[in-house]
Amino acid sequence: MNGYTKRELCLIWLDSFIGLEYKHKQTLINIAGQSFDAKSIVEKGKDYLLTSLSASVYSTLKNSLNVEYMQSVLTNLEKSGVRVLTIYSDGYPESLKNTKIPPLVLYAKGNLELLKEKNLFAIVGSRKSLPLSLGITKDYTQSLIKAGVVPVTGIAEGVDETVLKTSLANGGKVISVIAGGFNSVYPKANLKLVEEVAKNGLVLSESTLEVAPMPYMFPVRNRIFAGLSKGVLVVSAGKKSGTLWTAEYALEYGKDVFAIPYSVGVASGEGCNNLIKQGATLTDNPQDIISFYGFQTKQQKMQFTQEEKSIIDVLSNGELHINQISATLGKRAFEITPLLSVMEIKGYIIKSGNVYQLTRSYSED
Repeated sequence: MNGYTKRELCLIWLDSFIGLEYKHKQTLINIAGQSFDAKSIVEKGKDYLLTSLSASVYSTLKNSLNVEYMQSVLTNLEKSGVRVLTIYSDGYPESLKNTKIPPLVLYAKGNLELLKEKNLFAIVGSRKSLPLSLGITKDYTQSLIKAGVVPVTGIAEGVDETVLKTSLANGGKVISVIAGGFNSVYPKANLKLVEEVAKNGLVLSESTLEVAPMPYMFPVRNRIFAGLSKGVLVVSAGKKSGTLWTAEYALEYGKDVFAIPYSVGVASGEGCNNLIKQGATLTDNPQDIISFYGFQTKQQKMQFTQEEKSIIDVLSNGELHINQISATLGKRAFEITPLLSVMEIKGYIIKSGNVYQLTRSYSED
């Protein structure tokens, strides 16, 4: 049916019941044993469903044992442009399958071939990050992409958003994992960004379409970052930041954790400093990670327009206010603002308020 195997269909069917928790699904799978299909789950799992859940849950599952229900689930997914990978699917990532609590089902939009990439690497950080931290994020993302890395991140504002936009501006290979279903993307402000990533990269969720993201889902979701990736870079994190969950999962899975160091008193960096104290690898240059894994940086000759070259020349000695840039170029601020915005998207420069500077990658070229 729709190209899925019997075991895949069974998991898609089981996962369609939103009220079932992960532990319930896993128990029912174990009870069904080798004869793993929907009918076996309902028949062999009857006692468990009645005693551990309720008669209504049992009745719901029993009444859904028909082709019409299953086809409606699949049709709904197809209309939404969502493909499904189950833990029994050939394309399910081995690195994720081997974790303690792997997602039973992954819902996907985009290029599933990215899951076969060898150099997946998570870049995560706080939603409330300093402009400096976002500049560091852009710098690391660009450098790692040049070295053949496919970034893995979330969808929140701040670091996640910067990773995604930088990746899209540099070829599009990026994986975003969201908490909740595709019909309830959070934050809503980044819905268009999710759509762009789905066109050029890959968006994943372990929740079926209608599931709204709840607070507990975000740290749980972070285990997927760590499970998919060779290692994790924590760009920014407060002392109690949810970002730290990703680092904890990475350590549990035996993955490498890197963290950016921060000055004393920077609240959004306290979590990073604590990770370093606990043994995470301090990094203050993308080359640290590139050298650690032996990634091979792709040497690319950048092609700049004449206008872009003029901006780069002006900023070559350090950061400048937009009024200083416009005065040096003999233009009005509003005339160069569109060009500065384009160069920021391309990753050539970073902005803090009305002050601009070259990213490290271009200031060192």
